[in-house]
Amino acid sequence: MCSSVGNRDHSKALYDRSQQELISISQSVLGELKQIHDTSTHCAETFLRHFAHHWANHKILVKWIQQLFRHLDNGYVANTSRATLTSVGLRAFYDHVFIPLKFELSEAIFFAIDCHRDGKDVDLGLIRSCVDVFPIMVLASRVSNLASIQAATNTQMEVSLYLHEFESKFLRRASDYYAQNSKQWLELASASNYLYKVETIIRQEAELSHQILHASTRDKLLKVCQRELLERHADAIVNQGTGMHFLLEHDHPEDLQRMYLLLHSSPNGAAAMTCNFHHFALGRAKAILKERAERVLRLKAEGKVASADDPVMVEQLLALRTRLTSMIATFFAGDSQFERALDSALQDVANNDISKETTNIEIFVMYTDRILSGKIKLPDESMEHTLNELLHLFLLIADKDLYAERYREQLAKRLLAKRYVSLHTERAMIVKLKTQQGAPFTTKLEGMINDFTIGEDLGRSWSSLRETSCRSGIKFEFSVQVLTQGFWPAQKQRELHLTSELQEAKTQFNAWYKERHSHRLLAWIHALDNVVVRAMLRTRSYDLLVSTFQAIALLLFHNSHVSLAFRDVCERMRIDSATGRRVLHSLACGKHRVLLKTGHRKVIDPALDQFKPNKLFTSKLKRFSITMPVLDAERRRDLESDVQHQRNFSIDATLVRIMKARKRLSHQELVGEAIHQIQHFTPDSKLVRQRIEGLIEREYLQRAEGDPKLYIYLP
Repeated sequence: MCSSVGNRDHSKALYDRSQQELISISQSVLGELKQIHDTSTHCAETFLRHFAHHWANHKILVKWIQQLFRHLDNGYVANTSRATLTSVGLRAFYDHVFIPLKFELSEAIFFAIDCHRDGKDVDLGLIRSCVDVFPIMVLASRVSNLASIQAATNTQMEVSLYLHEFESKFLRRASDYYAQNSKQWLELASASNYLYKVETIIRQEAELSHQILHASTRDKLLKVCQRELLERHADAIVNQGTGMHFLLEHDHPEDLQRMYLLLHSSPNGAAAMTCNFHHFALGRAKAILKERAERVLRLKAEGKVASADDPVMVEQLLALRTRLTSMIATFFAGDSQFERALDSALQDVANNDISKETTNIEIFVMYTDRILSGKIKLPDESMEHTLNELLHLFLLIADKDLYAERYREQLAKRLLAKRYVSLHTERAMIVKLKTQQGAPFTTKLEGMINDFTIGEDLGRSWSSLRETSCRSGIKFEFSVQVLTQGFWPAQKQRELHLTSELQEAKTQFNAWYKERHSHRLLAWIHALDNVVVRAMLRTRSYDLLVSTFQAIALLLFHNSHVSLAFRDVCERMRIDSATGRRVLHSLACGKHRVLLKTGHRKVIDPALDQFKPNKLFTSKLKRFSITMPVLDAERRRDLESDVQHQRNFSIDATLVRIMKARKRLSHQELVGEAIHQIQHFTPDSKLVRQRIEGLIEREYLQRAEGDPKLYIYLP
């Protein structure tokens, strides 16, 4: 077909003629498409449909020319290194159709996509066929050895032209579209509705990208949507009237989760959400504190004193923390920023005391005492969970050393009165504190538990002796708990005249203990004693759980029908007037009035009051406790003073340790490092400065010559 008889070869002429025909056809297509574009400026889909039609026809034309003149590719092209017929056909379309119309083509595609975003019916398959032209045109402009249209389609696409001519413009167009519409949508919709719309848009854009765009465009498109729809409006979304605070207040879990999923990756959005969550948690926690303050004022108006043993506030704080922690785990993917915001809010409340009479530390310690003493009955799993939650509250407290002292006092009361659920639980709680604060923090607590455990063995040995001694005068059960001074809270020794029976038991125990431990000295603390007194009142016997002071006072009225004056009671017991007031007030003015007094029912008058047994006393309880106000009225002040002394020692030790390691430090560096290292309390910078001056006076440190703000360690 291509050659005649003889040596004349028409391959070149046929090749050139085929090339000219392909160019001519492409030029005619260009004219037709320009005319369609000019006459259908408002109908992008018409232009795209004709473009796609001509592109499809051109591919068919190139395919058949290549197949009809295959021998040209196999012979002439191979020998002359010219472009294959397929490359020639695609290059003709590239030069004479695509390049002149690439702007119009891109704009038509963008317009059609915008129509799709507006909810209009658009043929996405048509758009996809037009978009696919871009990477093939890259091959047409750069590759000259394409074997066939199918080979061109299957070749790994070169997307540089697509990225430069289409994707960059497409992303700018998407950015402009959402920048124009997002502000209006946000003004007309609530935060939850806007976020729902954004979520829908992002899902639709992802689907659109999958259907019509190159795979590399998807993440870039979604990033544009994220920026224009969310990041630019993050503060407005979160902080508007129907924003995050509203959703938290009215419990909209799905909307909160959607807000977090959409905004957490945005720096502005994450910060705004965290701030709103902090304000919400702080508001709820302050409401609990306000409720406690109202209860205190109400009790004060009634002439009563608010007790630290008030479980309501702690239970409300625990419930709030449980709810918000669950919310963080469920809606905010356990985000640590939200956990820190919650801790910060609760910390502000935990360290904000309502009154000086009862601090939050005392309230927390008393609630822990309720759990460990069994006043609040809990199964083992619930108790473990509650103790862990209380530990979280403890970690929020600034003055942890003061907490430790309060906790030590309550632990002493539980152990000595045997009001504990189990020693295992006590040890477990101490281990939790030790894990968080270190071994020195719990040394005294562990010593108390060890004392009590050793005391059980000591008690068994004494019991065997007591059983033998029953025949020699001890007619009642008498047990002793030996405490190591330094571990247990300090107590003042108070004089008390014991009965002959108690004095004899005390003497025998002293002698027995000295035989076993000759190098130890015993000091008896009667303020910590517990006595069970059996009283016969109105033909019925009662077991009264009282202190030794109360027991001695009751025994003064044994087999006596004569009234005793206040002064007589104090003289016979050998106690001071202040102690006598507390003892007799508990017996004659409290809930269980086993003594009768003259004068005012609730006030002790040392000069006039007379006391006698209440023969008409009745109670539904066979066994009950008569509580007595603490004998050491200054104990609270002494405890705070002791804590302050310990703080001074702790600051001194920290300062010396730092300077020993660093040798030379400026004033600001030393103060900052000391405050950072001290964990059990928050030291005041003024106090740290005072301790530095003290160390200089004691020649641990000295100021550098010429620079008074520079300290030098003196070895």
